[in-house]
Amino acid sequence: MNADSPRVRPSRLFDAVPALVIAMSLAAFGCGPSEEATEETEFEPTVAPTARLEYRIDSLQNENRRLRDQVDAVSAENRRLTAKSAELESRQSEPGIAVAPPVTPRPVTAAPTAEGKEGYAAALDQFKTKNYQGAIEQFNALLNSNIEEGLVDNCQYWIGESYYALKDYGEAIKHFETVLNAKTSGKKPYAQLMLGHSYAALGNTAAAKEAYNKLVASYPASPLVSKAQARLAKLK
Repeated sequence: MNADSPRVRPSRLFDAVPALVIAMSLAAFGCGPSEEATEETEFEPTVAPTARLEYRIDSLQNENRRLRDQVDAVSAENRRLTAKSAELESRQSEPGIAVAPPVTPRPVTAAPTAEGKEGYAAALDQFKTKNYQGAIEQFNALLNSNIEEGLVDNCQYWIGESYYALKDYGEAIKHFETVLNAKTSGKKPYAQLMLGHSYAALGNTAAAKEAYNKLVASYPASPLVSKAQARLAKLK
């Protein structure tokens, strides 16, 4: 090799090593934040209290009943007015009879119930915060007011629950039985279960067993059946 030919000195090769190492490091580890930094923190969903869940169910059921009742009332009024109109037309067709013109049907509007619902929610909040005496007073005030019929049995049930929490099982039983004697109520299975709990708390094992057995027999599809059966097993 010619002595004048340029030669690559080893020192220049080593000069490129740091840059190469940095480039390889960036490729291996990435330029952005680490996996731990970008990983989203997962939170388990907050479990709503039983009373809050029941209240939401109650609200939906009550709203459904209210709307159904309103539709039934409008339909009944329309049927009445249609029959009246047909009667007047029939009388007009008879000679010598002067009949006033038929009255134009007016739309039937339901009374507002927002105030009752707000009062119900406020009373239920008292129960959820364990102010049972306050809950009893507010639910009783609703019962004494012009509350919609669909909320009456619910108020009776929560008064019973409040007395049960206060260990006044005799009063609790009265209100649970009121719910059970209602014509229709979505709270009946719950009242039946609480009736058994109340009798058991009073030491009346026979009445408690009867209440639990009635729940199993009358509401076999209810999720409360397993609870009643568990209590029955403990009473044996």
